[in-house]
Amino acid sequence: MRHQIQADKEQIELTDKEYRFANYYLGEARFNATEAAKLAGYSERTARQQGYENLTKPYIKKYIQERSESILEKLGATQERILAEIVAIAFSNVTDLFEGDWQLKKQSDIPKASIAAVKNLAKTETGVKVEMHDKLGALLKLWELVKQ
Repeated sequence: MRHQIQADKEQIELTDKEYRFANYYLGEARFNATEAAKLAGYSERTARQQGYENLTKPYIKKYIQERSESILEKLGATQERILAEIVAIAFSNVTDLFEGDWQLKKQSDIPKASIAAVKNLAKTETGVKVEMHDKLGALLKLWELVKQ
């Protein structure tokens, strides 16, 4: 069975397996090409290679891009919003979470941008353990965007 999809004024045609692969890739497989290939029905032995090959096919890439755009739009994930989150992580400061004596501030006293930078927060016997998102990774992403 073939699936014909209209994408960006262009007709895309995918086989049933390719169609399943792309949809699993965007959904249940969480952008893992090998897992998407397995779920789509490719053999365990060749799933890694098939997943890679499928992601290099222009018409599959186009379908994934088209589907991603509509999903991101429904979720309100705009470029501005994504960049704002990366900026929040890049310029976060763990000290924004604490009082001068290293006691955790009340949530209402913590700037929203600082909260966005927190990956994990857990109470321990001796206080609070804070894990922040990858600040260096966020800074490097921003650097790539602004360097000339």
